[in-house]
Amino acid sequence: MLYKLNTKAKGYAKVNRVSLGSVGWTELDLQNLLSNHIQDLISTNELMTIFNERPRQEEPDILALDKNGDLYIFELKRWSSHQENLLQVLRYGQLYGNSSYDELNDLFNKYLKDKDSRAELYEIHQQYFDLADSSRISKKEFNLKQHFLVVTNGLDQKTVEAIAYWKKNGLNIDAVVYWVFEINGEYFIEFNMYSPVEGLLEYESNTYILNTNYSNNEQHTEDMLRDHKAAAYYPGWREKITKLQKGDTVFLYKSGVGIIAYGTATGKL
Repeated sequence: MLYKLNTKAKGYAKVNRVSLGSVGWTELDLQNLLSNHIQDLISTNELMTIFNERPRQEEPDILALDKNGDLYIFELKRWSSHQENLLQVLRYGQLYGNSSYDELNDLFNKYLKDKDSRAELYEIHQQYFDLADSSRISKKEFNLKQHFLVVTNGLDQKTVEAIAYWKKNGLNIDAVVYWVFEINGEYFIEFNMYSPVEGLLEYESNTYILNTNYSNNEQHTEDMLRDHKAAAYYPGWREKITKLQKGDTVFLYKSGVGIIAYGTATGKL
């Protein structure tokens, strides 16, 4: 989570987290941003974009190569990740994991969309990574290894567990988590910079358990259920309600009973 520091009062304020959809961005906008600036946004081995998904085609969102010729397959989501995203990116691995150099070269030329001349992928690859002739890879060395990356606005626990399972079984799969923030009408995006997912503690819990204060005032619980609201009534607790943002899941807990209701925060305080 991003916080704004108050340097005078030595305090802080939580910055509003929003989604790409709420600011009018599509998955295609995210795809173009990432593919055009992949080295700035994805901190891993330097990558070279060679292909973007085309409309109405069963294709990965982005294909990229590193200097060793390894193929990186990206699945982008404008919303939070689900386990199904992993199946989708693995499906693309089946389709493109065995692609020959000539097939990758064809995809690369479709990405360039230059009909007047045909580029040769291995030559552009050498120039892009500034490889000496002695370090240049041969056509046979392209796509010997694949890496799978799911890029999502947040990460759920089941997806974390699924990625850890596949990694344990030798699959090169990871998640890149991004967050979008709104500050004074301007929007900012932050990527987690390709952290190994088993050490990824950045993904935030957007689930809260709220005590309905039944032991102090029974009416408060009834008010919350009747008005479909989550509330706090006393100093020190009232301020904590501001943690809830649009889309967060809130469970109402009644003392001596347990969970009695749950809902989704509207973002209206």
